[in-house]
Amino acid sequence: MRVVYAEDDALLRATITEMLVDYGIDVHEARDGGEAVLLCRTFRPDAALLDLGMPNIDGFETARRLRDLADNARMRIVAITGYVDDEHYRLAKLAGFDDFLAKPVTAEVVIKALGLTN
Repeated sequence: MRVVYAEDDALLRATITEMLVDYGIDVHEARDGGEAVLLCRTFRPDAALLDLGMPNIDGFETARRLRDLADNARMRIVAITGYVDDEHYRLAKLAGFDDFLAKPVTAEVVIKALGLTN
């Protein structure tokens, strides 16, 4: 599986990337939504993991832009966020997210959200 993971917190990004790599997932990292969109155009991932509260282009707008890219219209998009209230969940669904995970996350929860386990 190929995944783009966008997170502005470098330590968290490295930690989750390492967890995913341990599961055999090919991960490309982005520091913000703009980088994630560029990576998705060239890397053509199966899924994108997006923080909602990123600088420049937030996760909501990133998801909308990814859904607009023909090559990425069917990709799985998962929010990993500290914003866990009903309004952020509603906005994430409207933006095109397939799943919504609250930080902190475990590897098992992320793997399941990516559709790799039942």
